[in-house]
Amino acid sequence: MDFASSDSHATARAAQDIEVAPAKAAAKKTERRYKRGYDTQHLSADVRATLKSAEGCRPWARIREATLTVASIPAMAALTVAIILSLFNLEMAFPVQAGASILTYLLACVVIARQLRGLEIMVHDASHLTWVRSSPKLNHFLADLFVGAPVLSSVKEYWKSHRIHHGQYGSHKDPCLQRFTDMGVTDIDLSTHWKIARAVVAWLPSYNAAYYREIGSQSTYQWTLFIAWHFCVLVAPLATLLTLGIGFELQVGMALALFGWVIFWVLPAMVFLPIIRSIAETEEHDYEAGETEFETTFTNDGFLHRLLIHPKNDAYHVIHHLFPNIPEAEHHWVHTLLMEQDEKYSSALRRGKLLNVQ
Repeated sequence: MDFASSDSHATARAAQDIEVAPAKAAAKKTERRYKRGYDTQHLSADVRATLKSAEGCRPWARIREATLTVASIPAMAALTVAIILSLFNLEMAFPVQAGASILTYLLACVVIARQLRGLEIMVHDASHLTWVRSSPKLNHFLADLFVGAPVLSSVKEYWKSHRIHHGQYGSHKDPCLQRFTDMGVTDIDLSTHWKIARAVVAWLPSYNAAYYREIGSQSTYQWTLFIAWHFCVLVAPLATLLTLGIGFELQVGMALALFGWVIFWVLPAMVFLPIIRSIAETEEHDYEAGETEFETTFTNDGFLHRLLIHPKNDAYHVIHHLFPNIPEAEHHWVHTLLMEQDEKYSSALRRGKLLNVQ
């Protein structure tokens, strides 16, 4: 059994709707897909069988994970408000209270943005039919409801561009490579944290616009779904709690609910999330590091990576490209297995620090 074929679902789906480059153009390296550069023929039958079993879908586990991730955001908002109110009840100078409150809010925004990135990663994972492989429509419906709508995304629209990344990896059609080129990543000095910060500020506006345009977020349908989801799941329940539970007038309760939604969801999504996402995507590939998909894809599993930049096992991007049918929830133990059993896999590109900054 050749487990290299286990990505046939993703690769076949990716190839179905991709325009094949003319034969003459295919001669140019920039216009043809990088070879995969990896197979599992050298692995034992037991290891290959274990890898195959890792492809199993667990929709209820994904729903539970999505629900907890979404719930963590209003929970973080409530904790932040409680901390800020307690600070102003302490006997300390107002500038100290204000400074501590601002710092608390900014830290909360970082945590919330990290959770929002987790939802985006779950959309990406679902685009590979890892929720319900036997029924793409049910897979898309569940993922859109639990993770897509909250972050202005949909599985079907996301897959339209992501299938090209897998199906034409490294070619001029690869949207990831196009984004890196537009950002000028290969020409930017990222040797220190300060230089990384300056680069992120410089590329953020164009990068963010390109990302949402790429996943189809400009459509009226997705905006309608986004607004309806947030009103029904977050704004209306909070307004009801403030009105019936605390005693505010309806107009005041609704205004406070909308204000809370803006400062604890919209602002982290607009300001902090793109920073995390842009760094994360920049770390996934170095197209000049080799000539195959395996040679140019990174594992980013340092402490800061797993804590902030690559939640939901997104750190193990090599696993995802080699075995796109394996859900990301399984990536950590699959990575550990191959590190122990596969000398070639253990030689893959790997970072322990953010963008390898010393």
